[in-house]
Amino acid sequence: MVHDQYEEFVGTVECADRMSEFLANATEVCEGVPPGVLSQMNITTAADNDPHAPLNRYLTIVGSEPVDRFRGVTPIVSRVFNESAASVIGPDTRMELVVDREVLERSIDAYSESFERAQDLEQFELRITDETLGFGLLLVDGHGVVSAYDDHNNLTALIDGDAPEVVSWVEDLYESVRSTSVPLDRLES
Repeated sequence: MVHDQYEEFVGTVECADRMSEFLANATEVCEGVPPGVLSQMNITTAADNDPHAPLNRYLTIVGSEPVDRFRGVTPIVSRVFNESAASVIGPDTRMELVVDREVLERSIDAYSESFERAQDLEQFELRITDETLGFGLLLVDGHGVVSAYDDHNNLTALIDGDAPEVVSWVEDLYESVRSTSVPLDRLES
């Protein structure tokens, strides 16, 4: 019994060490993660010799072909994220994105053309939360992604996976954020 408990402890420590960059910047996200989910996830971190590794992993996951369903949460406005999302939206893609009010304002100011184009898509719903978002999230065609940002909104780490337990956890996390949001067209100024 002691040996089994020790092995579980060692596994937990190893997982925490492997996920340390993500956990350092997204602690609140992982408070309710079911046991074993993090150990099933890939982690990609920014490094001095590859500062864009998490972004590159995100772009690989999103791909360039139309997807069936795209659900996301983002704490930043980014031309790269806008372009990657635009490349996977097909005529039948259902897309939902949750942002906070600050991101909404920056989107309207900095990327007004992309913002207007997105509003014209019938299958796209932009949702706004009054909560300040401190992490990113993506659910796309059976794959779950959660991203961590530092205090300057730089993407520092990304965890992802397609195991059923992983996708279920990311879906639950998405629904918890979505439940605090309203569609843009029902937003009270």
